Amino acid sequence: MLSARLQMKDILKDSLSGLVVFLVALPLCLGIAHASGAPILSGIIAGVIGGIVVGALSGSHISVSGPAAGLTAIILAQLDKLHGNYEAFLFTMILAGILQLVFSALKLGFFANYIPSNVIRGLLAAIGIILILTQLPHLVGYSKSINTDNISFVQSDGSNTFTALLSLNINLGAALIGFLCIATILLWDKTRLKKTMIPSALVAVVLGAGLNSIFIALGSPLAIVPSHLINLPDVMNHPEGIFLFPDFSYWNDPVIYTGAITLAIVASLETLLNLEASEKIDPFKRAASPNRELFAQGTGNTLSGFLGGMPITSVIVRSSVNASSGARTRFSAIFHGFLLIIAVLALPSLINTIPLSALAAILILTGFKLASPALFYQMYSEGWKQFWPFVVTVVAIIFTDLLVGIIIGLVISMGFILHSNLRRGVHTIKEHHLGGDVTRLQLGSQVSFLNRAALSSSLNGLPNHANVIIDASITDYIDPDIYQLIIDFRDQEAVMRHINVSLIGFKKHYSEMEDQVQHVDVSTREVQTQLTPAQVLTILKEGNQRFVKGERLHRDMAHQVSATSSGQHPIAAVLGCMDSRSPTELIFDLGVGDIFSMRIAGNIAGQKVLGSMEFACNLKGSKLLVVLGHTDCGAVTAACKMAYQNVDVAQSKEAPHIKYIIGPIMQAVQQERVVDGDDGVTTDFVNRVAIRNVQNTMNFIRSNSDVLRGMIERGEVALVGAIYDVGSGEVTFFEETAEITQIHKPALLPA
Repeated sequence: MLSARLQMKDILKDSLSGLVVFLVALPLCLGIAHASGAPILSGIIAGVIGGIVVGALSGSHISVSGPAAGLTAIILAQLDKLHGNYEAFLFTMILAGILQLVFSALKLGFFANYIPSNVIRGLLAAIGIILILTQLPHLVGYSKSINTDNISFVQSDGSNTFTALLSLNINLGAALIGFLCIATILLWDKTRLKKTMIPSALVAVVLGAGLNSIFIALGSPLAIVPSHLINLPDVMNHPEGIFLFPDFSYWNDPVIYTGAITLAIVASLETLLNLEASEKIDPFKRAASPNRELFAQGTGNTLSGFLGGMPITSVIVRSSVNASSGARTRFSAIFHGFLLIIAVLALPSLINTIPLSALAAILILTGFKLASPALFYQMYSEGWKQFWPFVVTVVAIIFTDLLVGIIIGLVISMGFILHSNLRRGVHTIKEHHLGGDVTRLQLGSQVSFLNRAALSSSLNGLPNHANVIIDASITDYIDPDIYQLIIDFRDQEAVMRHINVSLIGFKKHYSEMEDQVQHVDVSTREVQTQLTPAQVLTILKEGNQRFVKGERLHRDMAHQVSATSSGQHPIAAVLGCMDSRSPTELIFDLGVGDIFSMRIAGNIAGQKVLGSMEFACNLKGSKLLVVLGHTDCGAVTAACKMAYQNVDVAQSKEAPHIKYIIGPIMQAVQQERVVDGDDGVTTDFVNRVAIRNVQNTMNFIRSNSDVLRGMIERGEVALVGAIYDVGSGEVTFFEETAEITQIHKPALLPA
């Protein structure tokens, strides 16, 4: 039920919105009943139940329910099968309502989540265009009657609505009032008047009725004839036959049951789509439970069947008017239902003074909001996969009907989705490992028979002697046909073509499978021997680029551990800082056994570091030495602060051994001061000291190790410095020796 917290200002806004919705709903209820071949007041009964009963039970704050033109064709067909017996049709309605209650109990409302947004937007745009086309005749006083809620571009006699409008005379008084109402609404909504409690649509209705009353009083030829005014029957003076009751004697007629199933499915589908659409136009973007909505609609249709009403669904036309009129809560829908009762009983003469052109002005502007050029441009800018289903849905609904158009739109949208899934089911990735190139076929989250052609094409496109990983680590489902295709390829074609096939992630789907890597993806003696220092540096640079882009190579760490258990052949030795933010192997996207990693605060070198480097290069064959500093270095920052504050490092009591770290860095601090002057401990200064410290460490290595210096001079090993940016993840190499281009003056990092 309605919240007890409903505030007075919301009641006022909702009352005004309900009044506007009532003014729009009243002629629609009558017109749809007439178009469906139902008793004229059955539309009013459905509108009352849709407003009061469904409005109270529904969880939607914006949606308004009532008789809908989308069900007109179904009602006509059912009545034809029942030889025009409306009482028998009421029995069909009751069964359809009960089926909707069953749908709710089974929680089938989730179906709405599977309707693509482009189809829903197409539904809104198509209804907007139809509103404009069908209301244009009423706007200008077109003399031929057109159903104001008819979801069709072509009239029953085959003539085109717009063409007919141009070829026939118009009522000047109706046209004048219609265009004045449009201008009033636009002016009202673009000025400060919009902030008042009075909606522009209500102002337009009052203006239209008032002007026509003046025309009549003056005897003006602009006075609108009764055929262009609301025509409400006088129920108080002619109460007979208000209610009709269901005829249960048709219980053994199969037409009743097939019609009930059809009506329940179609009404539920239309309700769920309109509910989704209503949520999109809700200014507060509130969501409603589709299962609760099915319960409300089922209750409403069951009751409407017992009282002689028409089938009920959520109606986007009324919901759009409700939202654009400033509705806040469900009270507006409920209030409009009570107004329908009051209007039918007490105010037929007053309601009948309202020109249809004034209502047409409201609906035309509502339609323009639903089908604005901005919406078409937005859908176009989102790409063809969104735009084509949207456009097809719009065109199909206009030239057929609501349900057929939606189905066509769904088919087109599903076609794009299936085509996209066919392409995305298998993602081919080319990887360059130390042991050779590897092609990784990454399977999608759901791999069905629809992906068979894409996978088969990828497998057939592999070159002979290739290394391939078929990766199902992120896959939730693998179709048995896909699994058999992979096994057949591995055991037959791959053997003949000398392709090494590795399967990863299959064990969780098929217990008999064991994840294994058939190719070598670690540094071996052969790999290490063939590489030059320049090539090793290139490998590190490419690895860092992958790290920065989030495109790290897939590695089987367990296999690498096993492959390196009998020996190691790293291609480089990296002296980095112990900072937790600079993990060496990750920064360069390397695996187990690829590099020697030495980490010490401030990346400084001493005798033990030199011994480790000599072991790495002279005894184990590493081709590259990297001294890796980083921005925002804690050790460098500490050295800068102590130097700036003239602190004696040797007297530190908190870390008495820190002098062995800070001492060497102090030299870099003093050098930067001499070169650039004393500029305080700024971020830029700290980062420049970090670069200077890396250069000093490199000079220490050259000066204090005859072995390493000789290998560098002979080109057997290269010594480079680098700075790792802890903010971006990027490594900048600023000095390279041997056969690598030398850059003696480093580029400063940004502060």
